[in-house]
Amino acid sequence: MSNNYEILQGYITRNRRLSARKIYIICSEVRVRKNVRLIIEDGTTLLIQNGKLPKAHLLRAALIFDQGSILRAQRFTVKACDSDFRPVRTADNGGIWFLGNYRTASKDKLSVKVNRKNPLSSFKAEMISSHFLGRRDPLKETTRTKVVDDDIDGFSVLGVGPDEWQISEVRSFYSGDDGFDVTNSHIKLDRLRVLTPTEDGINLSSSRLEIRRSLTVDVSKTDYTDRDVFDFETDNGACYLEIAQHCHVDLKGIFGDEVVLSSQDLPKIPKNLERSYRFKGVSRKAASLIYSINLD
Repeated sequence: MSNNYEILQGYITRNRRLSARKIYIICSEVRVRKNVRLIIEDGTTLLIQNGKLPKAHLLRAALIFDQGSILRAQRFTVKACDSDFRPVRTADNGGIWFLGNYRTASKDKLSVKVNRKNPLSSFKAEMISSHFLGRRDPLKETTRTKVVDDDIDGFSVLGVGPDEWQISEVRSFYSGDDGFDVTNSHIKLDRLRVLTPTEDGINLSSSRLEIRRSLTVDVSKTDYTDRDVFDFETDNGACYLEIAQHCHVDLKGIFGDEVVLSSQDLPKIPKNLERSYRFKGVSRKAASLIYSINLD
């Protein structure tokens, strides 16, 4: 292996810095543990290897920031790669995860439980760009594959609160399932861009997401069905997506059912829910709100 590559495996239990002069390969479930600070230099690239890992929680390699962990970064990129460490345009991995101490939450065999004796997580970055993260549904849906090989979102936020999250921008490109998934959390972003996920663009589960400056979600028609710009699940409470006044908005795709749009600038949701929604402009007059308070 070239000196420019370094493999990351297992638990990160001590503070460390990832250098922009190297490319880091994630070959297992890499977990940044409680009270551990991971510094990622500006321009660093991380690659998550595709393929099955039978002993892993997610059955795939993934980068997981555990409850109480610390991220300090400017801009970095996370991409999928093959067994030869070459970037690929296929999503078959566990994606990137951020776990907080704000609310109890669980998803895809990972869970967090609020414990006030533990420290809050602390995630700070200017921008995270993810490419071909997560994995899609198995091609043949048998009882066995549903249990052991379910889909995984590209970028997941689990139980994270506003005091834990200071990441300014997220970009999610070509995820294996939903592009940006937020569960039992309340976070703010300056900019969010989701491009061509396999399934939904933004999935909120009993969460509040605030976008301040720019929101772009492109869920253009593909061979995959049941793909919406927004998918809100309210099992543990309502979902709210707040788009600030003067925010630039670019939405393309089926808007999503069981959601309500309140806006003076964005056009109404089509009565025919299968009709594509398109808006590119600015939320000029006032903030816009997209929400769901009912169980779907």
